[in-house]
Amino acid sequence: MNAHVHARQQAQLAFVASDQNLIVGDSANCPLTPAELARLPVDSPLVLEHFGGGLTAQVLHLCVDGVHYTLKQRRPEALVRNIDGETSFLNEVQRRADFTRLKADPVWTRRLTHIVPTLYADYRLGIILSPWLPGRPLDHFNADIFRQILSTVVACEEAGLMEWDLCPGNIIEDQGQIGLFDFGYMYPFDPLVDFNSNGQSDPLFHACERFETRNFFGWLLRHRQTMDNAAQLALYRELKVVALEIYQQKLAWLQSQGASSTVLAWVASFINRWQQALQDPQALASLFEVENFRSQVLDIEDDLHGKSCSRFTLQRLDFVEQCIRSRFAALQEGGALFYDNAGKSQTELLALYAQKRRLAQQYQL
Repeated sequence: MNAHVHARQQAQLAFVASDQNLIVGDSANCPLTPAELARLPVDSPLVLEHFGGGLTAQVLHLCVDGVHYTLKQRRPEALVRNIDGETSFLNEVQRRADFTRLKADPVWTRRLTHIVPTLYADYRLGIILSPWLPGRPLDHFNADIFRQILSTVVACEEAGLMEWDLCPGNIIEDQGQIGLFDFGYMYPFDPLVDFNSNGQSDPLFHACERFETRNFFGWLLRHRQTMDNAAQLALYRELKVVALEIYQQKLAWLQSQGASSTVLAWVASFINRWQQALQDPQALASLFEVENFRSQVLDIEDDLHGKSCSRFTLQRLDFVEQCIRSRFAALQEGGALFYDNAGKSQTELLALYAQKRRLAQQYQL
C-alpha cells in the first residue's frame, strides 16, 4: 500500500478508536442542542426535505424559526466498504475544521467562496450543520462553471488539500453559482513536494482529472443520446481552455513558492499537452478519446473498490468494453492503458472487464 495513504488511514483509525472528539464551530449557532440535532428524526415537522442517498450520511433540510439549515447525520455504517469510506465522516469534519481556520483570513475567504461554511460539527455526535444552500445538483456546464470549479479546487490544493471526489452529488448550482459541500474524500498533502495526497506515486491524479473522472465524462456518457460527438468535443474544448488558464496560474504560484522541480515539470506537462491539443483539432479529438476512456476506467475501479456499484457502473463497463473492441490500437498508442490494464492484449482486457462486470453486478447497492 502507498505509504502516504497507509499513514493517513492508520491515524484516522486510531482517532476513531480513541475517546477524542473533534468539534468545529460554536453550538450557539445551532437552532437546537447538538444532541437534539443528532437524534432529530426525518419525520420531524422541522424537516422540510430528506435526502437519504448518501453513502456516509443522510442530509436533512431544516427550517427552524424561519431559518433554513442543512444537517448531515452520519449513517450508523457507511455504505462504502473500505477504510476511506468508514472514516470519511471523520475526514469531512477534519476538513471543515481546516476550512474554518482558512476562512479566518480574508484572502482565503474570497478564494474559497464556493466552499460551504460550517456552523457546527461534532464528530462523536455524527452531525454537521451548515446554512441551507438553495439550488439543485449541477446538471449543465459552461466555461464559467468550469472556472468556478477548477479555481476553487486548485485553491484548495494550494492550501494543501486534495479533493478526490468531485461527483455530481457534491456540487450544487444556484443561478450560475456553484457550491462545494462534501469533503469526505479530501486529504491533506504538500503541494510543493507531492503531486497529490498519494505523494509522487500516482501522477495520473490531479484537479482537472478528478473533475473529469468523477463528474464531467460521466455526464457526457449520460447525454450521449442528446449530444452528438461534435457537441461533446466542443464542450470538452471549453473545459481545456479554462483548465489551461488555471494550471498556468498554478504553475506560476508553484514557482513563486519554490516547489520541487519534479512537481513543476509535472504541472508543465499538462500545460504543454493541452496547448498542443488546443492548436490541433485532431490532437484534441485523440486526447478526448483517451481521457474519456481513462475516466470511465477509473470510476469503475472506484465503485468496485468501495463495493458501491450502481446501474451506471454497468453502463460505464458497456462503454469501456466497446472502446476496447473498436479502438484498442488507438488506446494503446494514446497511453490509455495503465495500471492493471497495461501490457494486456485486447482479448485479455475483454476477459478482465467481463470479470469486473460480474463484480459490479455483485456489488449493486
